[in-house]
Amino acid sequence: MNTRVGPMVKSLVYLFPSSHYVLLSLFLFIGLELLFVIHQWLFLLFFIFLAILIIGIFLIRSEEGEQFHPTQTILPALAALGFAALAIYLPLTIYLHVYFLICAVLFFTILKHGAKQAYPTWNMVISLAVLFAVIAPAIGWRYTLYTPVWTTLALIFPLITLTAFQSLLRYTKTTGEAGILSLTLSFTLAQVVWILQFLPLHFIVQAGFIVALYYIATQMVILSIERTLTRRSIMEYSLVGVVAILILATTAYWS
Repeated sequence: MNTRVGPMVKSLVYLFPSSHYVLLSLFLFIGLELLFVIHQWLFLLFFIFLAILIIGIFLIRSEEGEQFHPTQTILPALAALGFAALAIYLPLTIYLHVYFLICAVLFFTILKHGAKQAYPTWNMVISLAVLFAVIAPAIGWRYTLYTPVWTTLALIFPLITLTAFQSLLRYTKTTGEAGILSLTLSFTLAQVVWILQFLPLHFIVQAGFIVALYYIATQMVILSIERTLTRRSIMEYSLVGVVAILILATTAYWS
């Protein structure tokens, strides 16, 4: 009996190297459930929940000592913000609880792989999902409440900057270089967001456009930093982006 329990315990330890990741993911799940059960003081509870979660992220990540860098808290914090904000636009059905569970699993994956410097590929893949989760509600705010365009741009710009910065920092030699590249990328995509506001597109489709362009731009920037950018790679990534945009455009509702 003990011979069977031993490997099982080792596999569980390997799967969950730190119980703190699991507890923080569980707190995210419970917090999202409570936000949609308690209908009073929703915005106040939202910011309190987010503040506690961000503090928890910083404390847990800081326990890793030399492996910790303050920028590693950016992606988990953006994920918590985006997952909670995007849930506001989802219908109140049983599938909402499934969404909360998926968010908790993704949050655990971000803490374990996506936020660490040693996993740039994981980070890039997860960053696309997180970017969609944060910019879709920002664009949706204007779509549903008819807020001014500058409000949307003021929200979008720092969100894209932070997402790009924590990803590109894994490839650049200095923090300043990553900052300049992130600001340039954010400024360009913000201009695209501005143009999209005048088209009859649903905010989910608009967010899909931005994520597709973000993927193309970041991949080309990374290849340029690594000095492996070729005409063939430009054509390949451009083709992927064009196909993604065409799919979004053909499936979108045009009024």
